[in-house]
Parts: sequence; C-alpha cells; structure tokens
Amino acid sequence: MKFTHNHRIISTYFTVFILVCLNTVYLPVWLNEVINLNNQQIGLLIGSVGFLKILLNFLIIKNIRTFKSSKLVAVFLIFLIFCLFIIILFHKSINASLAIFLAFFILLIFSPLLPIIENINTSLNKNFYTSYGKLRISGSIAFCLGVFLIGFLLNEFGTHNFPLLYILFSLFFFISVLSIPNKEERKKRKLKSDIIKLSKNKNFLIVLFSCSLVLASHAMYYSFSAIYWRHYSFNLSQIGFLWFCGVFAEIIFFILIDKINIRHIYFQAIIFTGLISSLRWLLTFFFTNFFLLILIQSLHAITFGLSHYLVIYYIYTNISENNKLLAISLYHALSSGIMMTILTIVAGYSFDSNINGLGYLVMAIFCLVSTFLTCFRNNIFK
Repeated sequence: MKFTHNHRIISTYFTVFILVCLNTVYLPVWLNEVINLNNQQIGLLIGSVGFLKILLNFLIIKNIRTFKSSKLVAVFLIFLIFCLFIIILFHKSINASLAIFLAFFILLIFSPLLPIIENINTSLNKNFYTSYGKLRISGSIAFCLGVFLIGFLLNEFGTHNFPLLYILFSLFFFISVLSIPNKEERKKRKLKSDIIKLSKNKNFLIVLFSCSLVLASHAMYYSFSAIYWRHYSFNLSQIGFLWFCGVFAEIIFFILIDKINIRHIYFQAIIFTGLISSLRWLLTFFFTNFFLLILIQSLHAITFGLSHYLVIYYIYTNISENNKLLAISLYHALSSGIMMTILTIVAGYSFDSNINGLGYLVMAIFCLVSTFLTCFRNNIFK
C-alpha cells in the first residue's frame, strides 16, 4: 500500500496527541503522586511555562521559512525531550527540585511542536474544506485512546512508570516526523512572515482572542481535573474514561464538521462556543456524580473541537501563506501560553479555598468574556 500524504498527516497527528495526553492529563498526576508537589506548585510550574511560550515560539518560528526546516526543528525538539526523560528515567532518586527543572524545560520545548505540526499537516492537505476534520480526527482518537490506555497502565503498574511511557511514545512521534518528505522544497522562494501585517487584521485579532479565551478556559480541566476528581475517590481508570468521553464527543464533531459550511455563521459560531463553554464549567462545578460527568464531558466537542476548528478555519481561509505558521503559532502561544498560564495559576490557588472546584467558576466567567468580545467586535475597533 502506498504511503500517502494523508497517511503521514494521520501519523503525525496521532503520535503528537499521545504526547499531549501525557502532558495534560498524567504529568500533573506524576508530579503530585511521585514527586510530591502540591496543587499550587503544579499550577505555578505549568503556568510559568506559558510566560515563555510566546517568546520561544516566536523566536523559533520566525526563522522557519521552508517546509524542510519545519520538519528538522520538530525532529530536534522531540530529540531534546527524549533526552530529558532519559535523565529522569535513569536518575534513581530524583528530587523535587530536579523534577521541577526538567518538567519545566520539557513543557517549554514541547510548546512549538503543535503549531509546527499543524502547519506541516495543513500544507500537506490539499482539500482542507472536505478533509480537515477527517484527518484531524486521528489526533482526537489518539488522545482518546491515550487517556484510557495510559490511565489503565498507570493505575495497574504505578504512576512512577510515567517517564518510561513518555520515552516510548516520543520515539513513535520521532519516526512519524521522519516519514514526512521534503516535498515542499519545490517552492523556490523562502517565505518570510510579517507580524505587522498580521496585527492589522482586526477580524483575526477578535478570532484569536475570543477563541483563545475559550481554549484557555480548559486550564482547570487540563491541569487539575485528575487531581480534583481523585478527591472524590475516582480511580485513574474512571478519570481516563471521563477524558475518553470528552474526546470521543470531539471525534464525532470532527467527523461531521466537514459537511457544514461555517462561512456564513462564523462569528455566531464563536458566540455559541463561548456560551456552551461557560455552561460546561458551571455544570462541572455543580456536579461530581460520575454518570452526570459523562454527559457533561460531551460538551468538549464544542468547547475544544469547535473553538479550535474556528481558529484554524480562519487562518486557512483568510491569512496569507507566509503568515499562516506565525498565525498558528500566535494562536497556540496565546491560548495555551499566556492565557492558560494565568488561568492555571488561578486554578491552582483556587484549591486553597474550601471549595476545591472554584476554578471552574473562574473558567466560566472567562468564556463569557469571549462571548462579549465577539458580540461587540464592531464597537471595539471603532
């Protein structure tokens, strides 16, 4: 069977999102249960990375002007992460200070990988409108399988095996990136990004900030849901299943989205996303029943799936080729960088109160801010 570009897209999405699963769901659990960091320390660690994400992403990505260099940078970054986990694995008695130092650099180095892979895959994909959802679904499936399988393995064999699993899956990602050809070198000219031109695009700024607020509102969920639900005696298999349900709903979304023409209802879709996201965090705060949480998790299709698609759709259809990678990078740096940094720190400190889920209420408020920005976008730029 011929290994096509679509196969390569599926492979890179699948392997990188296994690593995303490890970072977002189980790294905080490992830090808490093996390294013995408390919730505030974990929040500060994960959050502090965000302040440097946008700077690192900009410094790396502004110098990427060819398809080949994107691939080489991705290979180099995952090799560095692999080496850092080798140090963790073979360090017999890793102390908290060293673990914090290494975890900080792992998260920081990982941050440019998602925008680079997204840009590589949209470049390989020649039928965005009819196939983006079907191809991007491979990342969601990987995350879905990851939270379920990795949760089971760590529950059965111990959370201390987390570094070993990370090394294994980083090797798979390394191989998938190497399989990408340097075919885009047929473009003779090197594309130079223009951040000034990008910053003058008012609609892009609204899309960027509104959708980034919704995506950043997942801070409490990404960093502390596992720890929070452990307080209610959920085991890691149950927590993995809850994440599985959320990402399964996201998979259904990506199957269906290619059949919908979003162009004529674009900004209404952003408003809808903000409102549903606010509802999701309110319900997550008020209900801790396992079966109700399964239903609430289905809203992940909107809170993550739709909000992410809306950003990528706008970039693909409205941003010039030379600025696409920069636009994607800014999106990731702002949503999972600066904004999520602030909300992660807030979520961590919310555990100081007697209401441990208070962070979910904060997330709901920020989703309403996103809705406000979109509703009054014309007045904002007057």
